[in-house]
Amino acid sequence: MIEFFALCLLLGTVVGFLAGLFGIGGGLIIVPSLVYLLPMIGIPHEYLMSTALGTSFATIVVTAFSSAQRHHKLGNVDLSASKIFIPTIMASVFLAGLLISNLDTQLMTRLFALMVFYLAGRMIFSLKKGPENKPLNTKVLVSAGAIIGALSSVAGIGGGAFIVPFLNSRGLEMKKAIGTSSFCGAFLGLSGMFSFMVSGWNVSGMPDYSLGYIYLPALVGITLTSYFTSKLGANAANVLPVPMLKKAFAVMLVLIAINMFLK
Repeated sequence: MIEFFALCLLLGTVVGFLAGLFGIGGGLIIVPSLVYLLPMIGIPHEYLMSTALGTSFATIVVTAFSSAQRHHKLGNVDLSASKIFIPTIMASVFLAGLLISNLDTQLMTRLFALMVFYLAGRMIFSLKKGPENKPLNTKVLVSAGAIIGALSSVAGIGGGAFIVPFLNSRGLEMKKAIGTSSFCGAFLGLSGMFSFMVSGWNVSGMPDYSLGYIYLPALVGITLTSYFTSKLGANAANVLPVPMLKKAFAVMLVLIAINMFLK
């Protein structure tokens, strides 16, 4: 247990720094890392992906709410869009999480790998669209929330990779798109956490200190360090060649995804 907790502290250090440096959700690193670490403390193979995803969502709650609070103070949260987007995205994540957690572990792993391929491709090729100036109405927000919530459930992420470009393409300036994404992502993580908690509540074979598919020592270890190193990463973004590093990081993600897909 001590070795596992120490590795989670190290994982949180790396994840927090990368999240601050690249502005990404930590789930892309947390999920595959936990898939390799969780067998150390006796998580059954058939519950590995569910526990990795559930624990990833729980870490998002801590980090995203902290980030959202700062963005709100800076006036970078669009509350009018959030009040429609959040309930939809929470419902989608919760329902999708219940479905995904009951899938075969191998299938879940491959779905996650495919999602990583897509997100890494965006980073490598910088797939950005200019503002389309399309309307941001209730129907659009509900539809987008449902799709983004389902996609985020597969990857165990806060949805920023989808939410930011969507809001920006609908006319929100980038700072407000990022701030609103942080705010919505916090509630997305909360819903995902409860979904995997509920779906794994009566599962037998989970080790002590588990809440459904959430393993608490991993949650505590990761968030203890990621909370602080995310600030270091944000500071480093001002002096390091982030675009070049981002592409290198995306290549690493592709290699991780290939390894998970083949296994």
